[in-house]
Amino acid sequence: MPIDGAFLLWLDGGCITHLFMDQLHAFFEGLPNRRVLVVGDIMVDWYTYGSVNRVSPEAPVPVLHKTGEKFLLGGAGNVAYNAAKLGARVTLAGTVGDDVHKETVFSLLREHRIGACLLIHREKPTIIKHRMVAGSFHQLLRVDEEDAHFLDDRAAEQLMTRIEPLLAASDIIVLSDYAKGTLNEHLAQRLIVRAHELGKLVIADIKPKTKEFFRGTDVLCPNVKEAREMAGADDDVDAEKVGQLMVADMGAALIMTRGGDGISAFTKTGDHTHIHGRKVQVYDVTGAGDTVIAVAAVALASGFDLVETARIANAAAAIVVQKAGVAAVAPEELGSALGHMQHHVEEVGVVPKVWGYEKWLENNDKYCCKLLVLHKGYQCSLHYHEDKDEMFLVTKGHVRLEMGEKVIHMYEGNYVRLEPGTVHRFTGIEDAVIVEVSTTHREEDSHRIENAKPVIEEITKYAG
Repeated sequence: MPIDGAFLLWLDGGCITHLFMDQLHAFFEGLPNRRVLVVGDIMVDWYTYGSVNRVSPEAPVPVLHKTGEKFLLGGAGNVAYNAAKLGARVTLAGTVGDDVHKETVFSLLREHRIGACLLIHREKPTIIKHRMVAGSFHQLLRVDEEDAHFLDDRAAEQLMTRIEPLLAASDIIVLSDYAKGTLNEHLAQRLIVRAHELGKLVIADIKPKTKEFFRGTDVLCPNVKEAREMAGADDDVDAEKVGQLMVADMGAALIMTRGGDGISAFTKTGDHTHIHGRKVQVYDVTGAGDTVIAVAAVALASGFDLVETARIANAAAAIVVQKAGVAAVAPEELGSALGHMQHHVEEVGVVPKVWGYEKWLENNDKYCCKLLVLHKGYQCSLHYHEDKDEMFLVTKGHVRLEMGEKVIHMYEGNYVRLEPGTVHRFTGIEDAVIVEVSTTHREEDSHRIENAKPVIEEITKYAG
């Protein structure tokens, strides 16, 4: 199995090997042939959208004027949707209630071309998470409809009978447990044992309260908070120790999400690798864990080892948290992110300057591109270039630019072109970030008239 320590590919600083890139190409080409079986708690995420313009006269609560609604697969359904969105062949197994909402589940499964293996339960309703949303995804209220009692063994065995023929036809088994009752101990253990008899890998996202049901799982995908609880560790215990404690307890490999800090992969022997998080604008973390396990399952089924799998899942998570609500990652998005991981700005070396620092993104025989970070109260050197033609774009902050006898103030979104021979310098009125794009930079073409320096006491004058 690709989860043992001997098969780990250790990658430093986010660098991607040519072998890995070749594997990625084969991965995307082979997605339509990957067969994923997802078993767990199926939910419907129901969004009612509207606007709020007044408070109810009946009670001090906002009145939501409905403008639309949307239904999405949630829980194990969202895991299945994420795997299907990548292009894998997916079957979803679980229970729905004998109610009107089961038709919503059937409709969504048909829409996303997900196979179904469903037990219609006469007593447990279809799980609904109904969110009332105003404006730009401001959630006012959530109404849950569920019965979290575990399936009795008879119902669990009925579901197992329906699932069993699907196990042999699947490349990997995903157990998605939200502790809502579908995966009782009897069913979880039957699935794990039978999958292993057939030589199938089992990956699971579980809740602390049902941890004991999932002993024997090959790979677990908790977040660090859940892992701490399952390991019985205090909040001050570092994530690496938490992961090792959990591996020792459960005997499973681990892909542990750590929010903005990234993802850590632990083999069954406790060896671990940390993949740093990407600095992105987080819009909504809802369902990010579902994306991680779905992408991890497809990657493992495609032959990637544990660290490579965690790296791919980490890239997918960084994409999905930038989207509103429960969302999934398209193969084109993931391919783009992975294809450019070695070109992420966070991994470019820093060149320290008196006024801040710069990062050289490119400097070839055709053009140069740099990122300049200018601190408040500092100015760069007064200088000019005989041959270099420059364009500057301010992406953050406020700077004062001297261009010969002319002075302009630039804010976020402002840009300017400087022709060769223009004497110029920047002063940071506020902390600022500037993108410089120019013709090729040659140091011998730089002519400094005055050196860079702090001008903190003069900043008020410059700001005026």
